[in-house]
Amino acid sequence: MKIIETNLVGQEFSFDLVDTVLHEIGFNRGGMFEYDWAAYDYPLLTSKLSDYVFLRIFTRATSGQIERSNCTVQVTDVTITGAKYHEGLDFSREIEKQYVDRSREILGEVARRLKVDKIDINVRDASVVDCEVRSGVRPVF
Repeated sequence: MKIIETNLVGQEFSFDLVDTVLHEIGFNRGGMFEYDWAAYDYPLLTSKLSDYVFLRIFTRATSGQIERSNCTVQVTDVTITGAKYHEGLDFSREIEKQYVDRSREILGEVARRLKVDKIDINVRDASVVDCEVRSGVRPVF
């Protein structure tokens, strides 16, 4: 797993804007949301038989509720994570440089569409604690 430290984290946007922009770029929210948070995945590697790699953006509602009018969300976490088909997240998977580079491009596009003037991106390997914090179904804020 890679942790992406970026100035997108901490910024607030309307839920409708974030949801629209991320879906247009190719992120999928699916069922990964509750009234107070939502997670979006961008598939970097997909396979019906083995491994996945995805760029994940977590948001939390700072006012209102997800999928309701006038909801505001804050970006809370950005990661690149591996997963195994039918097994779940694979925090030990090595994330290849090509996926890191592609994630930088995608986040640049996200920032441009959200009208963030300058995107700062630092990518680092996740520690054991980073993985433990992110291993639950519900995000930790």
